[in-house]
Amino acid sequence: MPRPMMIRRSAALIALCLLMPLAEFTCAQEITFIRAQVDSGKDLYKESCQLCHGSSMVNGQFGTPLRGSYFQDKWNGKSVGELLTFVYEKMPPDKPMSLTPEQYTSAVAYILSRNDMATAETPMSTDKATLVKVMLHW
Repeated sequence: MPRPMMIRRSAALIALCLLMPLAEFTCAQEITFIRAQVDSGKDLYKESCQLCHGSSMVNGQFGTPLRGSYFQDKWNGKSVGELLTFVYEKMPPDKPMSLTPEQYTSAVAYILSRNDMATAETPMSTDKATLVKVMLHW
């Protein structure tokens, strides 16, 4: 390989290595959802979740708490995509994967809002691959 070509490739490789940490940093995204998703999720929660998880999300007879320290400790450091996938694949227990992606996303938005996460001006995506980059932290 001619020397100038090798120098250009080396320079490109060095530049790529220097930019990779920046790319990883910018891949992390903020949690966003809008009031309409929360409102829709609240209605859905009453219809499909409240029976097991309780009216206050911590007083259910059959389901684990979805609000407070138990929920936050369980999901802290995991992604919104992981949470959405879990809810999609497992809930409701008698009919998993029976709701639309928008309904599952709204349910997750409602749960997050009840865990002190504020609404934003950007709706939560229904794309699990995108939401895997959105980390939960309390």
